[in-house]
Amino acid sequence: MGESGMLTLKRLATASWVIGLCGGWLIGAAYADESSLPTASGNSESSSGELEEIVVTAQKRSERLQDVPIAVSTASGDQLDSSGITNTMQLASIIPGLQISSNGGNFEPRLRGIGSSATGPGVEESVALVVDGVYYADPLFGPGQLFGVDQVAVLKGPQGTLFGRNATGGVIQVTTKDPTQEFEGQVRTSLDNFLTSRSDLYVAGGLTDTLTTSLSGEYAHQGRGWGTDIDTGQEIHEVTRDVAARSKWVYTPSNDTTVKVIFDYRDTANTNGNNTRPAPGTAPLFGGYQQSDNPWNTDEPSAGYFAMQGGGASLNINQNLDFAQLVSISAYRQGFGTIGFWNSSSSIPNEYVIVDNAFQQVTEEIQLVSPSNPIFNWVAGLYYFYGKEGNGEKPGSIIEFFGPFATLPGVYPLQKITITATTITNSVAGFGQSTVRILPDTDLTIGLRYTYEDRSFEAQEDGFLGNGTPLGSLLPPNPTFPLSQSVTKPTWRVALDHKFSEDVLAYISDNRGFRSGGYNGQNPSNAPYKPELLDAYEIGLKSEWLDHTLRLNAATFYYNYKDIQVTQYGATSTIYNGAAAELYGLDLDAEAKLGNLRLAGGVEWMHNKFTSFPDASISSPIPGGGASVAYASAAGNRLPYAPNLTFDLSGDYIVALPAGNLDFNVTNSYNDGYPAEPDNVLHQPAFDTLNSSITWNSSDRKYDVKLWATNLLDKAVASLLYTAVPLGYNAIYGNPPRTFGITASYKFGHE
Repeated sequence: MGESGMLTLKRLATASWVIGLCGGWLIGAAYADESSLPTASGNSESSSGELEEIVVTAQKRSERLQDVPIAVSTASGDQLDSSGITNTMQLASIIPGLQISSNGGNFEPRLRGIGSSATGPGVEESVALVVDGVYYADPLFGPGQLFGVDQVAVLKGPQGTLFGRNATGGVIQVTTKDPTQEFEGQVRTSLDNFLTSRSDLYVAGGLTDTLTTSLSGEYAHQGRGWGTDIDTGQEIHEVTRDVAARSKWVYTPSNDTTVKVIFDYRDTANTNGNNTRPAPGTAPLFGGYQQSDNPWNTDEPSAGYFAMQGGGASLNINQNLDFAQLVSISAYRQGFGTIGFWNSSSSIPNEYVIVDNAFQQVTEEIQLVSPSNPIFNWVAGLYYFYGKEGNGEKPGSIIEFFGPFATLPGVYPLQKITITATTITNSVAGFGQSTVRILPDTDLTIGLRYTYEDRSFEAQEDGFLGNGTPLGSLLPPNPTFPLSQSVTKPTWRVALDHKFSEDVLAYISDNRGFRSGGYNGQNPSNAPYKPELLDAYEIGLKSEWLDHTLRLNAATFYYNYKDIQVTQYGATSTIYNGAAAELYGLDLDAEAKLGNLRLAGGVEWMHNKFTSFPDASISSPIPGGGASVAYASAAGNRLPYAPNLTFDLSGDYIVALPAGNLDFNVTNSYNDGYPAEPDNVLHQPAFDTLNSSITWNSSDRKYDVKLWATNLLDKAVASLLYTAVPLGYNAIYGNPPRTFGITASYKFGHE
């Protein structure tokens, strides 16, 4: 075994010892205090004092969370509501190791330091978002409300076998509620200190003996922005409209057949796009910026804006074939997004960017899932993906130059550049996974996925002089790289797990995932980027103690990360490959129920660094303002947006009243900060996200009123920090500041 392999084993062994130490300490403390645990009241069933049993579909079948040899964090709809989590952008508050930011309205999740801030035609995220079994390829569909959701499950680490589509970092599974025959519904409305009015409706029930349906809708409008554009006086970070709807139809003609049809649509517009300001401690190239103590303020010629419209439909057929369950999931999605912003962090007009993007996808997945069996289980399937992104009818990107940039001959001789680019992806994959009992209480899981993918690219880049005279194409007459490329990649999972008792399971696994390569649609003269590969080794423990009132799950991991896709910014983004990196760390999740008190928390410690990156983009500040760039090694630097330490803790305490009860909730998430780019020049400092709420629930659980506050410490977190050469270092703060409000809800129908 080589030196690197020995180091890997030593790190895994050390982390495993830490898991055992932490677990033993917690278990010992719990037993020491067992006699003082409150006695559950209300129900005579012993389960009334236990933690709820969690069922997940992390392996394409319904299984107890504690029986699945994968690091998975979950939250039910009720838990999301108690913690003040109303949309996907807030999920990081309750999932250790998960970070979520937004760049130009795009959903950009990262797990265990794996993720990307890149945008452009055909760019997909390395943490896959799957809603009701459908993979959402375009990150514009990621931000969304979590009303009418049954469960969110976050699968950590590469899921290269069963969720192979670019799931290098992990998978976020969102499962919405299935309608039943019982008529039921909920209406909810809220108002906050920024005069954001948000109303939600969910209604479901049976239409016939074999057909049920549900409809959920949401509308929001914001009356005051989080900040002000100092140059114009306009309020920014303000939601103009946010409209969303979802309908689910379930047809069950027999006990062996279930058909689900789901429709969804979203229309949103806001000035919470790329509102740039100089990164702390820096100045823009041309000056013209007024400092402000409010990080949500900017000083630009106009506010950044974002708008998106789109939706989709899916058909899910589940048929019992006796020897297996046949599942077919067919889906179509399309939409259009646009963003406009100044790239200069200055009130002096110089560079304005508009990016339009039309997208559509078609997916088909066929699964055969064996009946659950303690000795042998298997899953096999085929997956097809078609994606088309770009805008062939009008320029996908427009870059206009004003003021100093328009009058510097030989530096920027153009007034306008237009870019039209389209990427078309066709991919097919076959996959299979089986779990076999090889010894008493010991199972071996082996999975394999083989993916073929073809990408084609077409682009045009034209220039225009100040008087409007077209200069024609700015691209080389002959492409310097092929305009189509295909790749085949095998990915796999091997896992061994052993049950020491009904409530204690340990496992070790080897997983490989890959993320597709592609073309630089926002900078088409640049070469395409290669796929990235991630090999992950994990040792984990899942356990429950004290009559199922304490749940303790832990995992230690080591990642070997190659051909890492990183982003460099100018007027638009360019993706290129870093050579290699290593990451290793420890996850620990715990949950306890002590009478009327429920505690949940988690911690993730991680070490990460580039082990090889010879041609990284390294920036330097220009005296007086702006930034220059050179290329040198970034080996030894930390990965972008990869914190060393995160933890979260939430508590719910319920107090009985003569009429109903009060639910007190406190949720805090800590992040120790991270660099933003491979050169590690820009850095997000450590921050806490503290939320709290008090909810009154009526005795019949039909009415509730909540007083709530989010980001109580008023921490500004940069959704994007980047170097825009030569304009300077930019920061975009997209998270909401301290917000407080009131929410009222009424449930009707089924008891």
